[in-house]
Amino acid sequence: MNRSGIFSSGRIYLKRAALSFLTAAFLLSGCSSAEETNTDSAASSDTQNPQNGSETAESSGETFTDSEKEAMYGRALRIASACAEASAEISADGNNSEDRYSLSAMQSVAARLGELGYSVSDTDNRINMENYGSVESFCEKAAAGETAETSFTLLMSTDSFVYYEAKADGGSLHMARCTVYTVNGTPEAGYYESFAAEDWKYTEKGYLLFDQYRMPGYDGPPGEIAVRVRPLDPACLEYNETYVRPVGYSLNAMLISDWSESDGYGQLNFYDLYDIMYRIEYGADPPYPYKFTGITYEIPAPEFESVLGTHLALDTGLLRSRTVYYADRDTYLYAPRGLNDAEYPYGPVPEVTACESLPDGTLRLTVEAVYAVELNDRAIVSELTVRPLNNGGFQYVSNRVTETYEGISGKWYTPRVELTG
Repeated sequence: MNRSGIFSSGRIYLKRAALSFLTAAFLLSGCSSAEETNTDSAASSDTQNPQNGSETAESSGETFTDSEKEAMYGRALRIASACAEASAEISADGNNSEDRYSLSAMQSVAARLGELGYSVSDTDNRINMENYGSVESFCEKAAAGETAETSFTLLMSTDSFVYYEAKADGGSLHMARCTVYTVNGTPEAGYYESFAAEDWKYTEKGYLLFDQYRMPGYDGPPGEIAVRVRPLDPACLEYNETYVRPVGYSLNAMLISDWSESDGYGQLNFYDLYDIMYRIEYGADPPYPYKFTGITYEIPAPEFESVLGTHLALDTGLLRSRTVYYADRDTYLYAPRGLNDAEYPYGPVPEVTACESLPDGTLRLTVEAVYAVELNDRAIVSELTVRPLNNGGFQYVSNRVTETYEGISGKWYTPRVELTG
């Protein structure tokens, strides 16, 4: 099925940039923090009407004044204080061993901030937005051309985040944002910018997508952002973390092609699968790095086969027929991906939107690709079947593509260079 009917809100459409790369760009340009000038309550002040002023930066389409910028810093620093208090409470509850970048720790901080009335998610859309209703109401009003304002916070860790304030009027979207990092225990409001979104939309799925203009020839990260406003079923979030995000769409075709264990895994590349299974099993890339000399490696068969066998019901004969296997040495030839089979870094990310338990004990997951740089939150849709095992492990069983988007689906994928012995 070919899908092209995404509901758009706004006059023009946009693409999106990976937030992790955007926040890295933030670090390249420093901006001093401001003294807090607003003394309203923390939760209510985040959505108050910014005061109008005459100082605007028309070259960047700004509609936020210097005084509003100062007030915004104050609101961001209050959120930082709330983050610090939440982290301290979490530590007091016995969770002080959690890494501040861990998903569970950020979920706990987001929940505490939500109790204070803030709209909070994370930069990777792995957490359901707390108090999403006010942001969704803003998006719906903005789509209708009404005047509206809102704010939301996207966590990068338990003590760093990007704080956004948005205004809409007549179908236009204006954004202001600043980042907050904790340095030596003290929160500092850093990079600040405001801009009129070149394109934007609010989708049927509940994604706010907006675009910051980039000049021709700009070689930094793209200016598009995707924020999931409407929450997913918590079970879908958990399945996504366990089964789908470790695979993803980068450097493999597992989620963009039809295959099953019964048909020998279709045309999937077993070297790509080895890379994926190794990362799932050991939390790191295989210890066979790419070098400009084009080096190849020989991996002992027991090692290669055991890694692939952790999450695939794999026949050894099939594996050896689809790879370069040296029977006399009982090794597999291996070459890491390199310059000739690399991919553009800003590809889509997967999310599970539905799950069905099947009679045979497997799970059928509906997986959708959020491809922000193409302004599409359903760039390709597939049904991935996984088999939970009694020992706590699992196996990938099959994938079936059910929906594509013409001109977009799979365009990010680069096949691996074929290896010959």
